[in-house]
Amino acid sequence: MRVSVEKLPQSSVRLDIVADPDEFNQALDRAFRRVNQQVRIPGFRPGKAPRFILEQRLGREVLVEEAQREIMDTLYRRALDQENLIPVSDPEVDIYQDEPVGFRVEVQVYPEVDLGDYRAIRLDPRDVEVTDADVDEALADVQRANAVWVEPAEKRTPNDGDQVIIDLEVTRDGEPFQEPLRGADFVLGESSLFPEIEEAIKSLHPGETAEFDITFEENDEKVSPEIRGTTLHYRLTLNEVKERELPELDDDLAKSVGDYETLDDLRAAIREDLLRSRALAARAEFYEQAVEALAKQATLEIPEAMVTSQLDREVEQLRTRLTQQGSSLEEYLRFEGQTLEEFKESRREDAVRRLRNTLVLEAFAEAEGIDIGAEDLTAEIERLSNQSQNPEQMRQIYSSPYFTDLLMSELKDRKVMERLVELVTEGRGAVIGEAAEVLARAEAGVAAEPEQAAAESEDDETADTEDTQDTQETQDAEDASAEAAPEDGAAVTVGAAEEPSAAPAEEEADEAESQESTG
Repeated sequence: MRVSVEKLPQSSVRLDIVADPDEFNQALDRAFRRVNQQVRIPGFRPGKAPRFILEQRLGREVLVEEAQREIMDTLYRRALDQENLIPVSDPEVDIYQDEPVGFRVEVQVYPEVDLGDYRAIRLDPRDVEVTDADVDEALADVQRANAVWVEPAEKRTPNDGDQVIIDLEVTRDGEPFQEPLRGADFVLGESSLFPEIEEAIKSLHPGETAEFDITFEENDEKVSPEIRGTTLHYRLTLNEVKERELPELDDDLAKSVGDYETLDDLRAAIREDLLRSRALAARAEFYEQAVEALAKQATLEIPEAMVTSQLDREVEQLRTRLTQQGSSLEEYLRFEGQTLEEFKESRREDAVRRLRNTLVLEAFAEAEGIDIGAEDLTAEIERLSNQSQNPEQMRQIYSSPYFTDLLMSELKDRKVMERLVELVTEGRGAVIGEAAEVLARAEAGVAAEPEQAAAESEDDETADTEDTQDTQETQDAEDASAEAAPEDGAAVTVGAAEEPSAAPAEEEADEAESQESTG
């Protein structure tokens, strides 16, 4: 076999492949034997006709074409192995010579990555702090979360922070637009209601009714495409108003919300938890910054076939996620006012960024000789299993092929990021100071439990960033699939729909444990 390679734009190559004469003649012999078994030549048993008779009957080109079909795939794959090329698209083939067969193949291949002078990248670690005011605010959240709802001493209009019970009817052009809400409760200033609806509520006393219109702009992306450029009529009745009765900030409150003896104990736990959550967020941001710096330093061309495959994969992940939530991709696209192709195009830039970062990290791992061995996997399984109430059961679950593959990938990602952080910070770490100490304690399993501290949204938003890298292909795909359409018509016309988040790997294992124990 003779092979020549020409590099083309967009990580494509042109392979010029010519078979060795002897190899092609052997393929011709095999082609003759196969065809001879399949045809019927008068006067001869199947497979017994002489070759010259068969060629006279069918034409030599039949055997040549059969030999070409057999050998070309073999030669193509051998050429890929010889040149260390990994195809990412279907090949385009052009035969220019019959005997021995010679053909050209154009195909997109796994891109080459030049990391450049990546060892010269330097970034400053993140330092985070938690002030007394931050703790006070979080403690106020704890106080509000443990409040009780009571009727005001005097009949009045509602304010922000009040709970309201309402009836709401929505019509368009005199026809019902959605199912009416009856006895629905919301907390003003903390709800998903449109601002116009909340303002109308604030103008009413209990028992009063208001009617008003809301006109939505054509280009208002905060609302469903279904109501953009339309006017809806609302009939609103305020049934009840309740206000919060806050508990005292004292030791009794601390004891009621967790295993704390004093209010100072609770404050200390809140501070620790806030510091941990902010450290996690800072570390995640640093990871992203480090990967982006590495990618900016690198040179590579991403083939279009990889982008297309990535987008198709994300679409299927989204479809699966929505199906699990009782919705569908079609409903989601209708809610977004997009066709499938428009949706893919809107994701293209992010898909390219994710692919670029993933390819660069793979090249970095290879350049640094980072790999995961059996010992690493065993240690991780032991670590995770020992955190469970049933270590032996979890050890079996984590040792299954699905979880071992998942853990191997996560371990490698972790090692890659640790090495990258070590390199760009000269060993100082992604976060420094007290935040680094808190993270170390948390990862050692001795930090305060999140549920014991404030129910602050910041904590919820950052708690899942510990093992999450926005720059990693798989996680980003999960993030894309986590988006969901509104559950009912009320969500469309009352306020914005929420987006549920995907569960981390540990939650998958917990679910598996639960299913096994209940099965």
